[in-house]
Amino acid sequence: MEKTANPAVLGLLGYGMSTVLLSLANSGVIPVDGMIIAMAFFFGGAAQTIVALMNFRLGDTFGVVAFGGYSFLWWSFGLINFGAMRKWWGVDSGAIGWYLIVWTVFTVFLLIASFVAPRILTIILFFTMVLLGSLGLGALSGSAGLSKFGGYEGIITGALAMYMAFAALLNEMWGTTVLPLGTPIRK
Repeated sequence: MEKTANPAVLGLLGYGMSTVLLSLANSGVIPVDGMIIAMAFFFGGAAQTIVALMNFRLGDTFGVVAFGGYSFLWWSFGLINFGAMRKWWGVDSGAIGWYLIVWTVFTVFLLIASFVAPRILTIILFFTMVLLGSLGLGALSGSAGLSKFGGYEGIITGALAMYMAFAALLNEMWGTTVLPLGTPIRK
């Protein structure tokens, strides 16, 4: 059988690096600007869309749903904010809150599905659930503190995704476990 590349490495980097940058903005370290919007469209959105298509070819339903779903989160986030920056439309914090809550529900079911995957993926999805939930509840309640917490928590979430990506890359390249991914919660 012909060896194929693991597209999850690119997808996890797209998710992780985009999440770290946006979370730096959500925590108040950097402003939301064109750099974050470009990252959302290209590495968060386009790269993960390509990864979802590659996972489809591999028959990986979880990869299609996870990378495809989050790619469209990034595409829609980029479009929402690009349009708002251009003053094409306003952005209602209540609507953004519900947008993030819907993505939290999406993540809850990915989290449950991940119990048979390497443990680090389950941890990343748990942190993603907390990230989206805290940002969503922060937007709905007007709590700047909850949103800022989500920003700091998102830096950890993105860093964990980057760790998983580099662990998968190094483990494949070296042919041994260089960085552990952890055993599944359920076998």
